[in-house]
Amino acid sequence: MVEKRTVEMKRFFSELSPENQRILLDVGTEITADEGTVLFVEGDYPEFVYLVRSGQVSLSKMTIDGKEFSVHLKQKDELVGEVGLFNEMAISVTAKVVGKAKLVRFEREQLENLFCQNGEIAMAFMKWFTRHTQSTQAKFRDLLLCGKTGAIYSTLIRFSNSYGIDHEEGVKINVNLTNQDLANFIGTSRESVNRMLNDLKKEEVIELDDGYIVIKNIQFLKDYLHCGDCPVEICTI
Repeated sequence: MVEKRTVEMKRFFSELSPENQRILLDVGTEITADEGTVLFVEGDYPEFVYLVRSGQVSLSKMTIDGKEFSVHLKQKDELVGEVGLFNEMAISVTAKVVGKAKLVRFEREQLENLFCQNGEIAMAFMKWFTRHTQSTQAKFRDLLLCGKTGAIYSTLIRFSNSYGIDHEEGVKINVNLTNQDLANFIGTSRESVNRMLNDLKKEEVIELDDGYIVIKNIQFLKDYLHCGDCPVEICTI
């Protein structure tokens, strides 16, 4: 069964009008960050919001036993750090640059002033914050209610929505994920992920194309999870 992507995911910056894009960029500072650069650490009180212009930023948490648990992988036109900026609470994740990235950094005071002047940009931030929160809640719901198998299925669907491109056999996840990467996203071992992926290969649900995962039968994954009709923006990584 070959499934194609039919819905494009909305991203924060691309939803703004060209004029508001220019206004927003004018108040920020463009920076380049190398691989491994830490933008903020779990427990910090954030001072900045970052707009990703190229590259990726990983958001993760530390478990009680000291293991890294991946939560999100942000890409071009998405925001990083907005969740804890205005509630005077410590931020709950660590943000680290994956590969070399170009970012635009915004100070909290700059954004607060801009929101007072431009209601459309303020509303766009509110909508993005809501979607980000709902996406995080939905991910943890899948992890808690669907077990490790459901968690890996959910993670594959989320990656396909965020990074999927059309492929002759279905949807190719255009991020080179290792089994350890996937294990970090669902809080399990690399060996467990390897077994689950091999089972999916035998069922011809997925295949590998030069190291990239291709989902050939995404409906198989959705049926297992009893997926509803939630917006694609909620079902993202």
